[in-house]
Amino acid sequence: MITTTLIFMFLAGLLFVANKRNERHWDGLKSGLRQLVISLPVILLALLLAGMIEVLIPEEFVKRFLAQEAGFTGIMLGTLGGMLMAFGPYASYPIIASIYGSGAGLGTTVALIAGWTLLGLSRVPFETGFLGFRFSLLRMGLHLPLCILAGLIAHFIDLFLI
Repeated sequence: MITTTLIFMFLAGLLFVANKRNERHWDGLKSGLRQLVISLPVILLALLLAGMIEVLIPEEFVKRFLAQEAGFTGIMLGTLGGMLMAFGPYASYPIIASIYGSGAGLGTTVALIAGWTLLGLSRVPFETGFLGFRFSLLRMGLHLPLCILAGLIAHFIDLFLI
């Protein structure tokens, strides 16, 4: 996390200096701070929720259904869980990190992220309304095996290479 923070600080400083040429650096800083004020409550609550989830998930459940030993079962549950997760990235990533931190396997975690990204059910009503039911069904049918495959690849990498 420190490395990421340092990289972001460097990039922010670089962009601040780059924007000094057109004298819009203060506008950019104000815009970023406005976004921080809007996003901060969501981020803080998501981190609290993630901490509660990490403590709330029983260790036996993680070992049996989500850990590396769960194998294909964990990958399927990760895909399904991601599909049902209806949060944006500010909330989803802390929750996913807490599930991973509580002992979920790499394959399960990758399937969870893939399911959230590719299969999110919260988008289906809009997608169906604009693009039609047939399109949504086809997209979901194509993405489901991709989520499972991503989880399986991560699982085997975790088993044999890490």
